[in-house]
Amino acid sequence: MKFGISVYSWEPFSYTPRIYEDLAVEAERLGYDSYLTTDHFLRPHATGHVEIKQHSTIEAWTLLSYVAAKTTTIKIGTCISPIPIRKPQVLAKIVASLDCLSGGRVILGAGPGRDQREFEGYGDVGWKSASERIERTREGLEIIRRLWTEDTVTYDGKYYKTDNLILEPKPIQKPGPPIWLGGHHDKMLSLVAEQGDGWILGRLLYGSIEEYGTAYRKIKADMQSAGRTRPLLPALQGWFIAPGVPFTIGPYIGEIDKAAKIIEGYRNEGCEYMSLLFYPLDEFKGMMRDFARDIVPSFS
Repeated sequence: MKFGISVYSWEPFSYTPRIYEDLAVEAERLGYDSYLTTDHFLRPHATGHVEIKQHSTIEAWTLLSYVAAKTTTIKIGTCISPIPIRKPQVLAKIVASLDCLSGGRVILGAGPGRDQREFEGYGDVGWKSASERIERTREGLEIIRRLWTEDTVTYDGKYYKTDNLILEPKPIQKPGPPIWLGGHHDKMLSLVAEQGDGWILGRLLYGSIEEYGTAYRKIKADMQSAGRTRPLLPALQGWFIAPGVPFTIGPYIGEIDKAAKIIEGYRNEGCEYMSLLFYPLDEFKGMMRDFARDIVPSFS
């Protein structure tokens, strides 16, 4: 089991931007494997059934470029980037550039997106049905992978087309940065089995330990049916909170003093990686240190 940390690209993080650097540097010092951020132009306006009135966000790939310059070894990436909101060839270029600048440390977390208001305001093609967003994600990932590995790419899909497109320089990681797909609906789980290097489920969007296991077994069955032999990293993103602190923005993994038992439950269902947020924000760094000292060694 490996552990990384996650931060939100929206408030309250976005109103105290120095904390992004502070947490990244400390996480690297403590030996955390990765530093992931959400990728949103607007804060998702319905989180835990609470209407969000503020939309202060820091653009994710700009943030990660800044973090890359302040660190040397920790992996950096998104959880997750909505593929249909940008042209996939533009995202491929952004990720490849950051992989070069960071010395090969990028993870691309990817999915179909879920926030209509954000897509309508910032998206390349606007809001589409879930089925179309997933198909656009599939085509977009095909283009991204080919641009990272081929000299020129001509692609004639239903939604995306390219003609002799060149992307240079290529990413340092070969055949490219790992792509961790999010999502829990059957079509996305099938896409994970088809194209994912990892599967990272956002705990705010999903249910119990047992449901995690059910979804992962679906992915493994689809991989077996497709004859896939390439390994897949099953991961989870979620909160641990300080004991006794009210938590109002949605479901969470659990209180920090129950962490070992909860993590063991997810590990028994196949999870091999956790990307963690700690709450409240002013205790994030201290909880991160305690977790590295008290919990991580039990799962090494």
